[in-house]
Amino acid sequence: CVACRNDKTPVEKTVKLKCRHRMCHSCLRRAFKKSLTDPQHMPPRCCTTDHISPKHVEKLFDARFKKDWNQRYVEFTRRNSLYCPSRRCGQWISPEDIRHEGGRRQAQCSRCSIKICGSCSRKWHYQSECPRDEESTQFLEQLNREVWQRCYRCKATIELKEGSNRMTCHCGAEFCMVCGGKWKTCRC
Repeated sequence: CVACRNDKTPVEKTVKLKCRHRMCHSCLRRAFKKSLTDPQHMPPRCCTTDHISPKHVEKLFDARFKKDWNQRYVEFTRRNSLYCPSRRCGQWISPEDIRHEGGRRQAQCSRCSIKICGSCSRKWHYQSECPRDEESTQFLEQLNREVWQRCYRCKATIELKEGSNRMTCHCGAEFCMVCGGKWKTCRC
């Protein structure tokens, strides 16, 4: 097994991945369970950018896990994911809960019932333009001068601790810490 390095695991208790490595069922289960709670590991990968096929979820897990995993897969891999802006909630907003009214995207959180603007990801506002918050704008400019960057997809603020300029947000978006652009689209 490429993950646990156990070479005594019978072949029938392993899976051959696209990269030609083998992974035992136990490590495969662990990888899929981790991907359920950590967007950086969704979908699970071995040694390449190719993900481990979701077909293994069908073979190794019960119906409840499959349902939960499939929902998280959609949530974590979907572009423009929307989350409830309420500090006490943070619920993911299903695409089915997003409506288009008057050329604007509007959603309502299924958990706390708050209305959300799909453009700025904040509480719903009735003006057609999203309101500018001067205090927030100044704060964001300060963050950009320091070691912070905003995610282009969900607008979350991410801190660079150490290492490369490749950042992965909780929503799964990968971006450049220097310019804030989508990863591998800049020359930074």
